[in-house]
Amino acid sequence: MILLDSSLIIAYSNKVDQNHNKALKIVEDIVKEKYGTPAITDYIFDETITVMTIKTKNLTRIAESGDRLLEANVLLRIDEQTFQQAWKIFKDQQKPHLSFTDCTTIAACKTNGIPNLATFDEDFRRILGLRIIGL
Repeated sequence: MILLDSSLIIAYSNKVDQNHNKALKIVEDIVKEKYGTPAITDYIFDETITVMTIKTKNLTRIAESGDRLLEANVLLRIDEQTFQQAWKIFKDQQKPHLSFTDCTTIAACKTNGIPNLATFDEDFRRILGLRIIGL
């Protein structure tokens, strides 16, 4: 299984993003099932739709992208246990490098035994036990 971070999804959707071509290749590999089943969390969905709204302000395009995202991926919901684990990860940081949403991503990977994370967010490099795809 592979969890898709919003940075990958946004780069894939935005042709002028500096990581667009890398995102195309990663998604191609995901479609070929190189990393197993793709998944997102409800927090990643929220973050992606929010950024797309700010950048494009095109509700039709955003809704179409959101529908495709939900159809193509397993949607993992952040439950109470995962939320509490994410909160602990967030509070235990030496400096605030990770957003709370990033902490829910790490907690979701640990809780669900997901070894792969597709992201362009450098802050995930520090997380032991995750194979980062994209950096």
